[in-house]
Order: sequence, then C-alpha cells, then structure tokens
Amino acid sequence: MQKGNAAYIKKMNQKLILKYVMNEQSSSRATISKKLALSKPTVSTLVDQLLEEGWIFETGNGEASTNGGRKPVNLMFNPQKSYIIGIDIGGTNVALGITDLNGKVYAYRDFPTQVNLEHHLFDEIKQSVESMKWELGIDESKILGVGAGVPGITNVKEGTVKEAPALKWKDFPIRARLKEIFNLPIYIDNDVNINALGEHWKGVGRDKKNLIYIAIGTGIGSGIMINGKLYRGSNYSAGEIGYLVTDRVHAENYHPVYAGYGFLESVASGSSIGNQLSERLGRTVSAKEAFDLYQIQDQAALEVVNFAIENLALGIANYVSLFDPELIILGGGVSGSYSIIHKQMVDIMKRYTPKECEIVPTMFGKEAGVIGAVALFLKEFDTLIDI
Repeated sequence: MQKGNAAYIKKMNQKLILKYVMNEQSSSRATISKKLALSKPTVSTLVDQLLEEGWIFETGNGEASTNGGRKPVNLMFNPQKSYIIGIDIGGTNVALGITDLNGKVYAYRDFPTQVNLEHHLFDEIKQSVESMKWELGIDESKILGVGAGVPGITNVKEGTVKEAPALKWKDFPIRARLKEIFNLPIYIDNDVNINALGEHWKGVGRDKKNLIYIAIGTGIGSGIMINGKLYRGSNYSAGEIGYLVTDRVHAENYHPVYAGYGFLESVASGSSIGNQLSERLGRTVSAKEAFDLYQIQDQAALEVVNFAIENLALGIANYVSLFDPELIILGGGVSGSYSIIHKQMVDIMKRYTPKECEIVPTMFGKEAGVIGAVALFLKEFDTLIDI
C-alpha cells in the first residue's frame, strides 16, 4: 500500500472512531472495534494517538462482561481540546462568541453594527474577542479558527461579499479584513447559510438531511441543505427567496423597499411590513407593533399583514414544490410572531403544494448566528471532527 493511501485510511479511521465516541458519549475500545468492524490492534493504536493529542480522554471503568474479566476503560470526547470563534455580522447587531468543539457557547458579546460600520467595526470585533479570551483564560494556541456570517451574497472561495445592502458593502474583502485581526484559519458565508448549518448541527434540524432555513427580518433569505450538504449555487446566490415574485399584478408596479432587495422582501419582510403600515398610519410603526395591531384587528394592520403572509406562504409553497424538504425552519425577527402567522400560512400552502411539509420556528436565541458560524468552520476546516 502506498504511503499516501495508508495515511488517508488512518485519518478516515480516526474520524470514524472520534465520531463514534462523540455520538455515544462513552465507549470502550472493544465496543468500538466491534461496532466499526476494525481490528482491535488498529483501534488500540488509533485510540492511543487520539488520547495523546487530547481529542478523547479515559474515564472510570465500564461494566464487566457477563463472563467476568477485566472491566473495560471508557473513552469520552474532549470538547475543550480547542475553541472556535463564531462571528455573525448582522445589519443591526454583530454577535460574537467562543464555543467548544460541541458548540457550547462559553463567552458571548454583541454590539450595534451601524454606528461602528464606517470606522470601528473591526476594532470592535477584535476588542470583543480579546475580552472573551481574557474572560475564559485561554490564549491563541487554544483557538482552532474563525467562522463568520455576513448578510449578503458571499463568494466563499475568495472570501468576499459580493453585495450586502444592509452593510452597504459591494465586493468587500471580508476575509482579508478579518485576517488583519486573526492569524487563524477563517471561513466566511452568508448569514442565512450559517444558520441552516447551525440548525442542522445543533438545532431543530438535527438528523434531517433535507431542510430549508428561512430568515424573515429586514430582508428575507434562506439556506438550503440537500442530502446533508449546503447548496450554494453556481454564483453563491442560491436561496435568495426574497427575490421570488409571488404576485404578478403587484409586481408590475414593483419598487423595492431598499435598493438591492427583491419583490417578496418588498411586501413580506419585517421592514416592509413596518414601512407599509407606517405609511398608512402616518407614524413610525415597527414590525412588532404591526403584529400587535394585527392581533387586535386593526383594519390597516390586517390588510398589510394578511398580504405579507399570503405572499410569504406562496413563496414557501414554491420551495416545498421544488425541493420537497423534510423540514422548513423559520428564523429572523418575524419568526417571533410564528404563533400568529402559522395557521394562515399552512392553510394557504396546502392549496398549492403536492405534499405537506412541517414548518417550525427556530429554537435558537441570540446565539444562533454564533453557533452557525462555528458549524461553518467545522464543516469547512480539515479536522478530525466531521459534523
């Protein structure tokens, strides 16, 4: 066997063993050998290496076999072998966190985006990360790398943001700017894509191979996972559900709420709902207030929100027909009104889809983007962990 092939097989076997220990939480060498159909000497050698490198550790003695003999030593995954920095740069806030290899957030920070956007954004990011490292008492050697999400079409290979209207970025070299701060491996993607990865890894989409995550906030975007892999498209713009045209009549007079936003966003996003109702009432109304007014049957709110829900349901129905996902997850600010919009959305969708699909709200809170960014890093970085 060639040396290169032997090294590859060894690494694949190490990955298999590590993944098994991670999933089982506690296991013995003998059980691993049996379950993975690997020889006991192979398992023993690879486990010793994983122990030496700190990926796993030994804990207590397990249960003795029924025919007696020595109790096996249990093996457990060490999620604190390394830490990962997750960054979610949103149009409103920047969220940052440091997690272990299991995605547990050990430190978290956030700060407003717009007031820092022009001059101090990356200084604030650096300062926040340094503050978290100091809080945890860890140095750079314990940090494996950085994952980051941005609200726009992102060329993940070049590490550039092609267009992010919320940040007024165009062809922005985001990875290069972060490299000025961190001397670490860095992976970048669209913020909705990282949320899809986070849901698939640790959220309500766990164990689902085909899912769609839809974020409804200032705009509307989606992340698509097919057969357990993120689908980005040929130009990294797959999932731009906000550009769907869901009403031909209104589309004839379509004018975006903001430059660079699509038709569905212009009628169904949180900012659009607030802006439309503000115009009708002659005062500033947030999306949250719009839904509050909707619940007390305010006529103007009923018209605006019902039109938004109808278009949103049509857009999601198109997705169900095209992709036949196992699950659709709603996130973003408007998902907070899930209980209000769910029944009406499902009733509309039933009329237009060949098969029903479960729709659920995200269970993540403010740390969603951080966990998603960490999931992106672990997906892309060449390590023994295979999420």
